[in-house]
Amino acid sequence: MKLNIKQRFFVVGIYTTLILSIGYYLTESWTFVIDTDNKLNVVLIATGLALVLSAYITEPYFSKPVDVISRWVAIFLFLIGLKGQPQIFLFYYWLWASVFFTAFALFLIFLHGFSKWEKFQEVVIDIICKVSRPDIVFSLLYFDIVFSYFKTSHIEFSVLIGFGLLLSINKPIDKFTEWLWSIGSYIRSTTTPKLLGELVGFQSPDFYQIAVSTHENTLKPNSLKGKLVFRQTSENNVIGIIIEEKKLLDKIWLQVFSLRDSEDNLLTVRKQNITPLSNQKTILSRNNALYLLENIELPQSIQETLKTCHLYKDFENLVGHVSEGSTINEIRFQKLFDDKFLEEKGFGEGTIVQTIIAGQKVLYQIIDAQTREEGLEHQDSHGYTVGTAQKLGIYNLDSNELKTVKWLPEMYVPVFLLNPEEIEYVAENFIGHLPNTSYGIPIKNPEELVTHNTAILGILGIGKSCLTFELLQKLISTTNVKIICIDLTNQYAKQLPEYISSNLIQSQLPQTFYNSLQANNRDNGNSSNPTTWGNQEFYKTSLSTELANFFNSDKRVIILNPDWHNVSKAGSNFNITHKLDLSPAEKTRVITERIFLNARELGETTRARYLLVFEESHSLVPEWNSVSNDGDKNATNGTAKVILQGRKFGLGSMVVAQRTANISKSILNQCNTIFAMRIFDDTGKQFLENYIGSNYSNLLPLLEERYCIASGKAMKLKQPIIIELNDMNDVKLSDPD
Repeated sequence: MKLNIKQRFFVVGIYTTLILSIGYYLTESWTFVIDTDNKLNVVLIATGLALVLSAYITEPYFSKPVDVISRWVAIFLFLIGLKGQPQIFLFYYWLWASVFFTAFALFLIFLHGFSKWEKFQEVVIDIICKVSRPDIVFSLLYFDIVFSYFKTSHIEFSVLIGFGLLLSINKPIDKFTEWLWSIGSYIRSTTTPKLLGELVGFQSPDFYQIAVSTHENTLKPNSLKGKLVFRQTSENNVIGIIIEEKKLLDKIWLQVFSLRDSEDNLLTVRKQNITPLSNQKTILSRNNALYLLENIELPQSIQETLKTCHLYKDFENLVGHVSEGSTINEIRFQKLFDDKFLEEKGFGEGTIVQTIIAGQKVLYQIIDAQTREEGLEHQDSHGYTVGTAQKLGIYNLDSNELKTVKWLPEMYVPVFLLNPEEIEYVAENFIGHLPNTSYGIPIKNPEELVTHNTAILGILGIGKSCLTFELLQKLISTTNVKIICIDLTNQYAKQLPEYISSNLIQSQLPQTFYNSLQANNRDNGNSSNPTTWGNQEFYKTSLSTELANFFNSDKRVIILNPDWHNVSKAGSNFNITHKLDLSPAEKTRVITERIFLNARELGETTRARYLLVFEESHSLVPEWNSVSNDGDKNATNGTAKVILQGRKFGLGSMVVAQRTANISKSILNQCNTIFAMRIFDDTGKQFLENYIGSNYSNLLPLLEERYCIASGKAMKLKQPIIIELNDMNDVKLSDPD
């Protein structure tokens, strides 16, 4: 029953009026109302009025076993009380039926609680409750009484049979009541819906377009986006929201999304709540019409549902809808925002957006965009922008990890700018966060920064060293690794104490080491034996001793500048006339080999022991086409061999460089964790494309300062992402030594 409580009482009033009017018409007196000996009292008051009250007030929806008992007991008492009246035709049938149904209902109540008979009870209760409905029982009793008492009286018989049919059908009075209520609502309403236009076509069940003629509509351009509308259907009105508006020549084209509630049902409102008189088909009715809901008061239930509708409550963050060409790895979406949105939200490369896959809210990252054009009608065309976003997954707030989500969203599903949950961000727990959010990206396994090697790449002055210092800080606080920094710039000795306590840093080797190197650096003037020229062998022995002292100390970091190491070797094995100084690459090889020998003596391990940091690595481990002599080429090959073999002994490397073209690919290819900052050279972009894909590599020249594209095993990232790195003021020591 669609009638509300007020309408049901109104219907009862109509029927009561009809009952009294019929009784007065047939008797020309009101005594039938209280005279139980009057036949009209029996048929109209005892039966007809009972039917009306039961159907509309006491049991308008369903009957219970208790109602069955009370109804049949009432009928039994009514039959017994028919004193002075002729018996009705089916008197004994009604008498036995009342006894049977009363007893059976009592029996079912007695069986309640016996699980063995539970299904039997449900079936039988359903049967007797439906058979004993008031509109069935009292209607049959009414007609039985009319046939029994009035069959010989043509006027009374006709009137009572007609009224009985009206009671049985109910619909005319119900419809009349609904119509009367609609008239009242329409008269009381101060506004009426404004016709916008007619539906052109559906792109999906929830997404359709409307054509609005500007000759018929005085609405201003760009005034409709975000407005609620409703679309007429045969039963109800489907509520939607305008997401886009295009004006070309004499038409406005509107794109509309239907709204759904939290259970994914279309949000609808009955016609009486919006357009009270639109139930009837008239010459004013229009098929597929779209109306504006502006200034119309919606029912409270609809207003509450709108508060839970994601598209409506977060409309200001709508950026587009999924369009054709989307794949499992990335989506393409048609842009729906304006320049003001770009400015206020800071929307662009790296921005995090969100859409739905199988009911799950999945994060994507903007990586590209392009312009397109479509034809609308005749010679009209419309330019628009399509964005591309890479799938990241679901961010788990408990584990601070991006969880993979399979498959892809449906076409035309809305895409929103992420409105992240407000959570505390602690810089020391993360290396950075997703742009414009507090969703931190941690180093999930710091030891894998060492054992599986790391590369930090970017142009000069972009923040590579600061990122390196922060990574070293996290390694110091979470692992037992010993760190050997090979730095030609002297930057580490000055700045690293801002991140790591100076008590843990050995900034240089003892002065006696440098004095000994100088004293043992012999040339051909000192000896006729060429094997004694230079001090390379002495350098290896002395360096092994100093490194052993460091490994056995409480220090965690040692900084070595090869330029300060005065080391030379014999000039030639065949025609020895002079000695040659070792290049930085050759000294680097000696350093790495000494560390490797120490690690090998300790035996194999899966834990990180030693980390070699190559600052300005193009000078320490240059690519073969960037060396000036064969000595550097052999030295780089020797260093690369150490890196390849060192993993099983807990030895790894961190390569810091400006250009990948000048660094040994034998070493770079071993780096399983990459932090790529702004890069301009094509060689670097092409190399990184193998790690992060062409879409991300094309973004490298556009990255802002303190942004990077991160990928790799240490962070447990299953795909590259753009992250905003920590502010250095948040990770530096508050009171450096």
